[in-house]
Amino acid sequence: MRSKNVEALRTLLALCDSETDSLQDTWNAVLECVSRLEYITSTPAIAATVMHGSNQISRDAVLQSLRELAGKPAEKVFVNSVKLPSDSVVEFFNALCGVSAEELRQTPARVFSLQKLVEISYYNMARIRMVWARIWSVLANHFISAGSHHDEKISMYAIDSLRQLGMKYLERAELTNFTFQNDILKPFVVLMRNSQSQSIRRLIVDCIVQMIKSKVGSIKSGWHSVFMIFTAAADDELESIVESAFENVEQVILEHFDQVVGDCFMDCVNCLIRFANNKTSHRISLKAIALLRICEDRLAEGLIPGGALKPIDISVDANFDVTEHYWFPMLAGLSDLTSDLRPEVRSCALEVLFDLLNERGSKFSSSFWESIFHRVLFPIFDHVRHAGKESLISSDDELFRETSIHSLQLLCNLFNTFYKEVCFMLPPLLGLLLDCAKKTDQTVVSISLGALVHLIEVGGHQFSESDWDTLLKSIRDASYTTQPLELLNALGFEGPTVLVTDSEVNTDNHQIDVSDNGHASPLPSPNISAHGTRGNQNAMVLLDHNQEFGLQSNLEGSEGLPSPSGRAQKPAEGVQRSQTIGQRIMENMMDNLFLRSFTSKTKARVSDASAPSSPIKIPDAVEPDAKEEVESPLMATVRGKCITQLLLLGAIDSIQKKYWSKLRASQKIAIMDVLLSMLEFAASYNSYSNLKMRMYHIPVERPPLNLLRQELAGTSIYLDVLQKTTSSFDAINEKQQQSNVDVASVHNDSSFTGHSSEEEKLEGVAEEKLVSFCEQVLREASDLQSSVGETTNMDVHRVLELRSPVIVKVLKGMCFMNNKIFRRHLREFYPLLTKLVCCDQMDVRGALGVLFRVQLKALLP
Repeated sequence: MRSKNVEALRTLLALCDSETDSLQDTWNAVLECVSRLEYITSTPAIAATVMHGSNQISRDAVLQSLRELAGKPAEKVFVNSVKLPSDSVVEFFNALCGVSAEELRQTPARVFSLQKLVEISYYNMARIRMVWARIWSVLANHFISAGSHHDEKISMYAIDSLRQLGMKYLERAELTNFTFQNDILKPFVVLMRNSQSQSIRRLIVDCIVQMIKSKVGSIKSGWHSVFMIFTAAADDELESIVESAFENVEQVILEHFDQVVGDCFMDCVNCLIRFANNKTSHRISLKAIALLRICEDRLAEGLIPGGALKPIDISVDANFDVTEHYWFPMLAGLSDLTSDLRPEVRSCALEVLFDLLNERGSKFSSSFWESIFHRVLFPIFDHVRHAGKESLISSDDELFRETSIHSLQLLCNLFNTFYKEVCFMLPPLLGLLLDCAKKTDQTVVSISLGALVHLIEVGGHQFSESDWDTLLKSIRDASYTTQPLELLNALGFEGPTVLVTDSEVNTDNHQIDVSDNGHASPLPSPNISAHGTRGNQNAMVLLDHNQEFGLQSNLEGSEGLPSPSGRAQKPAEGVQRSQTIGQRIMENMMDNLFLRSFTSKTKARVSDASAPSSPIKIPDAVEPDAKEEVESPLMATVRGKCITQLLLLGAIDSIQKKYWSKLRASQKIAIMDVLLSMLEFAASYNSYSNLKMRMYHIPVERPPLNLLRQELAGTSIYLDVLQKTTSSFDAINEKQQQSNVDVASVHNDSSFTGHSSEEEKLEGVAEEKLVSFCEQVLREASDLQSSVGETTNMDVHRVLELRSPVIVKVLKGMCFMNNKIFRRHLREFYPLLTKLVCCDQMDVRGALGVLFRVQLKALLP
């Protein structure tokens, strides 16, 4: 560099001072010269290289001149930027950013222009916000690029420079409807999300913490970026960063909540939800959930404009949209946390979610409730509802099961608490419960139908007629959908391979029959718990029940209810004709799978849902290696459907015991039809022809698989319903006859007449069904008794042994039959009853003797 070069540079700097407005788009050249000037004067090695002169004196003179120019003349270039018009100052900043970018690419990188950017930003801080927005759009991208520099020292310098600018700008009061604070802090958000360096991320958090502590009263729109930075910190792998960020979020909420206003409140909520989801510390997760509850309380108190809830009787206006805008993210975030892998976190989230809904739900609008159910509550059960053939609930994950059970119970309780506000959500709620009930996982089935029974028992008194129609239709559809039609191709399920000994199974079958006094006490009560199955026995009984129902429905070619007649012989004949060697091999395999599953896995999967009421258990006689074999998908599907059918019986039993008087005649008939269809399925599978066919494929010492427990439970419920209907109607008639009510006036009352005709129709239907059912069971039993007298076939005796509990149940039920009905149909009953006198089964003869004493004795003169 020679003297002429120094003079040219001097002239350029003088021009910048005198003709500032004229340079326009040439600022890039000017600033590049200033950058090189600083580089030469601050680096002796470079100065020695570029200096040319005849002697040392001339070189020293040139260097001194450059140093003078690098001082005040060069500095005035940056100071005079405040004099530039709006468009020119934007060009100036843009040019300086370009020069700075070149400096950062050098080796080693230089930060001269980056430092000058901070300085001139200070000089121009007083410019109007519209101009500053244009300037910052240029600066922000450059600071993001500098903060991402591969040299960590350069990155930290850039971030610290950005902090200085942020602190300086926060000294200015932000005007209403302006969000420039948020724009100033946004580069921190980008750098926090993208940086791979723990030091950089820690520095960013420290910078934001410093800003909050020193400028908390000035932050307005900047809270948006502050919470976004803390949200990114919540996902950090370094626990110290997570803890530092959370401590400051906690301090903001507890001490400066009044500063968090408007849309920034939503960022606060999202930040807390992210902290609750962090995997580094469950302590932070639990505290974040607690802070969410605090935010909810303060929102409800009206500390957030537009967030306070109003009573639902106030006319709905636009504020309700604002309210939902504030409330919904909290509820949705808590809903997501209920699926957290940490049990303490999901339990806490579940508790806070339903506490919040129970506390504030009275002020929610119907549209908001609908949104809550569909977008907050129902998604909690998506993992169960949309499960495929493979169980998504591990048998080892007991805590998750408990959470699912508890969630469904809380959901049903919530529905019952706000029934008037949410009654329109009953169909989708039933859809959820019954969708879960159709799964193959036994625990899911038990949970969902247990919740259904809970819903009925707790809230049934509030149900309207349309609600009962919806409920009964759902149960009916579920009973059809869960028919194990897969069994139609393998009806035998019997093979030569025996996994359970004769004494074990016989013990079970005999003990669940009737005792000497004619009472079937060891048998499970028809009060089937819908919170779970009865252990291994129920699974086996349920299996057989469903086989029969599916068989008859298929043979009749209709999706409706099977016909009460012709249920035993034709299906058996059709099956016998279609038996092949391949089918028998499949039957042997499935037989082994059924027995292995029911004696080992069922208890483990289901026993946690509810304790069995019966002390009888199938002995665990399966070989150890057999237990370890994997259950086939078909087996799991069939068993799941079977358990569903039994639990549906429990749900129906709960309805008929507690709410029978609330139902209309048509609804009662619908219950009878569903019960009959389920009962006929089990009865057909347990019929003589089917049992005999299955016994043909197994050793003599071993009884066939059967659905006796299921048939017995269905029989008990069905008889209760029919007798309750016929006896109650008779009592009503007698009461009316004894009263002094004016009969003429009663008949003139059209409403009473309509109700009376419905009841008369119901009585006729119930009587017909009762008589038909009892006659059919007695006829089958008497036919078997006739066969015993004609042949010594041991199969008949074995079938009688198996069928005797059902026969006893019917005989005992006839003891409580309406006397008038019994007398009217004695001609049909009497021949069938007399054939049973010679029955070999003591329990049948005992029940028959009780029937004679109760019913026939009253008819004697």
